[in-house]
Amino acid sequence: MDLYKLAKSLSSQELRSYIGQRSYAGLQEAAGHNSMSVNAFCLHQIRETEGRYHNSVQQDLPFAEADTPIQFDPIQATFRGGLNEPLHEWYPYLEGYSPEYVSTILSEFAPKAKHVFDPFAGTGTTPITAAQLERQASYCELNPLLQFLIKTKIKAFSLSDRERAKIATRVREFSVELPGRIASCPLDMHLDQAYRDVFNTSRFFETHIYEQVLKARSLIDEIACEHPLLAELLIVAVLGSLIPASNLIRRGDLRYKTETELRRPSREFRDLVSSRLGLIANDISIIKPLPTTPRLICADSRELSKIPFLDIDAVVTSPPYLNGTNYFRNTKIELWFLRALLTSQDLTGFRLRAITAGINDVTVDKPSTVINSAIERLVKRLEDRAYDTRIPRMVQTYFHDMAVVMNGLRPHLQSGAPVLIDIGDSAYGGVHVDTPNILTKILEEQGFTIKKEVVLRRRMSRNGLALRQVLLVLHAPKLNVRHSTNRARVSWDRDWAVFKKNLPHQSGDYAKRNWGHPLHSLCSYQGKMKPSLASHLVSIFVPPGGRMLDPFGGVGTIPFEAALQGRVAWAFDISPAAVQIATAKLQRATTTDCESVVLRLRDFIYENRPSVRELKEAEEIKFNKSLIDYFHPRTLEEVLLARRFFLIYPPNTPAESMVFASLLHILHGNRPYALSRRSHPITPFAPTGPTEYRSLIERVQTKVARSLAVEWPDSFIPGNSIYQDATETWPQSIDNLDAVITSPPFFDSTRFYLTNWMRLWFSGWAPKDFKHKPLSFIDERQKHTFNVYDSIFWQARERLKPGGVMVLHLGKSRKCDMAPRLAEVAKPWFKVVDIFSESVGHCESHGIRDKGAVVEHSYLVLE
Repeated sequence: MDLYKLAKSLSSQELRSYIGQRSYAGLQEAAGHNSMSVNAFCLHQIRETEGRYHNSVQQDLPFAEADTPIQFDPIQATFRGGLNEPLHEWYPYLEGYSPEYVSTILSEFAPKAKHVFDPFAGTGTTPITAAQLERQASYCELNPLLQFLIKTKIKAFSLSDRERAKIATRVREFSVELPGRIASCPLDMHLDQAYRDVFNTSRFFETHIYEQVLKARSLIDEIACEHPLLAELLIVAVLGSLIPASNLIRRGDLRYKTETELRRPSREFRDLVSSRLGLIANDISIIKPLPTTPRLICADSRELSKIPFLDIDAVVTSPPYLNGTNYFRNTKIELWFLRALLTSQDLTGFRLRAITAGINDVTVDKPSTVINSAIERLVKRLEDRAYDTRIPRMVQTYFHDMAVVMNGLRPHLQSGAPVLIDIGDSAYGGVHVDTPNILTKILEEQGFTIKKEVVLRRRMSRNGLALRQVLLVLHAPKLNVRHSTNRARVSWDRDWAVFKKNLPHQSGDYAKRNWGHPLHSLCSYQGKMKPSLASHLVSIFVPPGGRMLDPFGGVGTIPFEAALQGRVAWAFDISPAAVQIATAKLQRATTTDCESVVLRLRDFIYENRPSVRELKEAEEIKFNKSLIDYFHPRTLEEVLLARRFFLIYPPNTPAESMVFASLLHILHGNRPYALSRRSHPITPFAPTGPTEYRSLIERVQTKVARSLAVEWPDSFIPGNSIYQDATETWPQSIDNLDAVITSPPFFDSTRFYLTNWMRLWFSGWAPKDFKHKPLSFIDERQKHTFNVYDSIFWQARERLKPGGVMVLHLGKSRKCDMAPRLAEVAKPWFKVVDIFSESVGHCESHGIRDKGAVVEHSYLVLE
């Protein structure tokens, strides 16, 4: 036996398991008891354990082969095997395998595969390695942290030699600048609020480290607008530094450091990030461009049945091991920094969508049917002997989840496609859970054929049971039926046909400016959809009592119509002003609560004075005219103090949103309600006319009172508007949707950030923000590529019910016809049901001369 080769393939935890001792003191005592030196005792224990393991394995493995057909160091089947590979060390992940491992098994078992798929991509080793081998690659990955890592790696691999050299140099320079840049940044208070909402009073960082982390988030947001890739690489460096800089440590699971561990010297957060930036720069400088670009198909691999035929030639994957690990709890700090955790319920949402591989994943809300008699017997044994009552259900639900994944994957496979699964077994309460064998039986029942079971690594459980990591080699069944291309008739077909024929929003009462609920006019806003059109789209595509989302919600026209009609509605927007206006419509405020907010605002204004800095900053805001030119000096002071009030106390209740939205409306206009000189109610054109004092409190009281006096239909259901970039990870609570109905910014539309500059300033934008933040808006990003919609389409596909529909209201100009362009982007996830266009002659100008270059509106209907 070659003990060196054996020991080299084992982790320190596995070596301790072989030796049978968990501490050095215990090891010394055991060695002395056996009259051996420590070294001799260790060698003796390894030999003994290996011998017992070898005998046990030969009895238990019906598919094990005497001669392994593939030759590589067993450590390559672990994450540590890729430590010398570029990009592999960007984030220390405990699970996974090396690029060499993927290359080897593809060469051995799928040499002709053109399209390689991984339903559990982890850090992206399979799709990236397959792409390097000039194969088409696609994947699923549920964890937003891992999604981000894969996406950023792919971007790095996609750079030309010149671009790589340039970004590597910039990253090295930035690693030196970083400490000073972080020190000069403000704290990200939204991230701070999320920390308190998600983690409550948990103290994961020392105060000065926590402040550095919040400042790093603000710095990244600033950089992201002008240099997106640099910002993403900085995020990677931060993600790899969060736990080392915290009071936590990752030892299998994430836990608090012990007193001894806390006393060990540690590096400052900023130094850790700088060091990682150096590593990233070095890696980028030596990699080569990918011949093909891997594609994320969906996050949750259990949703593969919703996806059009993928035409997969081979699968290489390592599903979550049934080892009790909670993969989301272990990455909760990183997920928080990525803004994927905004509330305590988000962790629960991820747990519900995850493969049930850990005790904390167990919940009665998950379906858990017994797949076969072998699982039934296993669960019964675990119920008798497991130390935790959740373990039997965990095991049962794990195999149920895996059966769902493989059943959804099966129709996407070419007949006979090799399916290569890296999986390990486990033990609970002395009961052996033979995961490879049970999974094999499940797949055989689904029509897969087992060809080989190759032992990759061996280990022992704490109580002496022989365990193994194996490669299952299966072939997909021959299928005569693929995903159906014949579309079943759905409930909205007839109503949609009638709409296209009659265009009801263009005639009669529906064509009138004031049609609809009065709160549609809560705050004037350019580019807003006609309420009558929104009303028809909702009534056609969202069933009574149904659920819908508008990922470009703006001031909430579509979701507000849905709420009025008794539908459950959500909206996203990246504009803080739009989010608060929509919230004021979707959440019913009371008169008493609004009066309380106005009184607090009044007292704040009376008790304070604008600072020199606030006055100077106001002078720097210059678009159609300088901000200070719009107001009487006394009114300007009140506006500045009201802005400060809402920056200190961000709107968090329906009443606060209502008062805030009312203030946004009266900031500028051409009637006596406005605080400004004569301007325009939609976009603040240069002011004219006399300068006179106008009381902010009096006018906001009047506006709020008028808004609260409206009537509400009995059918109204409150909705939610969320400050959210639609291209980033959607909140977990938004699921099981009947429809996604939205109107993204038109390609040639007026830029929203310019038409709404005064409201954005009041919502917190500083002068420098107008130079950088607009670059993160989709209307700017889509000018470079429509692939920015990829993540919107795959998330919509996942969150929609089977048979759910996505409807996009789009612009058509001489430069760009958005509907066919986005239909092409949507192809991997949706079928195009219809593209329909109408003239924009019915659209009102609101006195604005330049309405953009759009000549028609188009409707793209997807399912």
